[in-house]
Amino acid sequence: MEVRIAVPLRDFYNGHEHEFSIEKQQICEECEGSGSADGAVDTCSQCGGRGVVVQKHMLAPGIFQQMQMQCDKCSGKGKTIKHKCPVCNGQRVLKKVVTHTLQVEKGMPKGSRVVYENEADESPDWEAGDLVVHLGEKEAGYEEGLREDGGFFRRKGRDVFWKEVLSLREAWMGDWERNLTHLDGHTVRLGRKRGEVVQPNQVEIVQEEGMPVWLQEQEQERAGEEEFGKLHVEYTVVLPDQIEKPMEKEFWALWEKWRKKIGVNLGSDSGRPEHTEL
Repeated sequence: MEVRIAVPLRDFYNGHEHEFSIEKQQICEECEGSGSADGAVDTCSQCGGRGVVVQKHMLAPGIFQQMQMQCDKCSGKGKTIKHKCPVCNGQRVLKKVVTHTLQVEKGMPKGSRVVYENEADESPDWEAGDLVVHLGEKEAGYEEGLREDGGFFRRKGRDVFWKEVLSLREAWMGDWERNLTHLDGHTVRLGRKRGEVVQPNQVEIVQEEGMPVWLQEQEQERAGEEEFGKLHVEYTVVLPDQIEKPMEKEFWALWEKWRKKIGVNLGSDSGRPEHTEL
């Protein structure tokens, strides 16, 4: 028996205990799987306990065909019950909702399998199989009462990924700070000093701010120590849709001044032929 359970990234980061319920087939406790109210179970008189009967069909004069069929008196069970159990109605099993505890460990990978031995459907006729839980990740989003940026991290293995938006002034001139709230509530500080430029789509890697390394994946010599992956921050620079005329004139004059002094003309300096009219 297999089920899929999705938990938020926060639980993969911090570790968390969940309870989940499933409906499964269980042996009737009232009759202990016999199906009988008084415990008496008789051998079927029609099939002799075999569960099947042999029937002959005449195909033509002197020609017969034998067919093995399920006994209709005992429904193939080979046993008959005079007084059926009032709880399971003689079926020996019934459906019940069962609650289990799921322990999500720190750093556990998405798609991990948690096995509960002998917790699948039960029957008096076979040994119960295993219940297998496949762990998935819930779609990112804010939850009520929680306003953490880490809820929108994207995970890949041990690393997490985040996109930070900067204005043109911040990317070009620097002098800004950001505080990211991580999945356990601690703060990761990002920023640049005045004059430090951030290029569009530039990626900054912050060590030890990714996912915790799962205990089962740790190297033997570091077993038991807390290890973390990396946080990858990709910067997106937002340009203004339009600029006021006085500001445009000031910027244009300033850039023209410095371009003529130390700037590069990407058109002529690229070595490409000049455009001529056709």
